[in-house]
Amino acid sequence: MISRNFIIPKSIQKKLKKFPKEIRAKFYWALGILLKNPSYPSLRHKKIESSEDLWEFSITMNYRAVYKLLNENTVLITNIGTHDIL
Repeated sequence: MISRNFIIPKSIQKKLKKFPKEIRAKFYWALGILLKNPSYPSLRHKKIESSEDLWEFSITMNYRAVYKLLNENTVLITNIGTHDIL
C-alpha cells in the first residue's frame, strides 16, 4: 500500500465546516477508504472525463469530493460539495 498525504486547503476546510457533522465524518471516512482501497464500490472513484488530472469520489449519494494527484504520494482536495459542483 502506498502511503499518501492529503492536502486539504483552508478554503475546503471552511466549506467542510458549513456541512452537517455527519457529512464531515463521512468525508474523512471516505478519505481513509480511498487510501486503503480506491476501488471500494461506494466511493464510485473515477477520473473526471473533462479533465486531464482531476479525480472524484463519492462521500454520500449526494456529496462528492474532487482531487488532484500532485505526485505519487500527495493528493490535493480541490473541491467538495453536492454532485452539481462540476
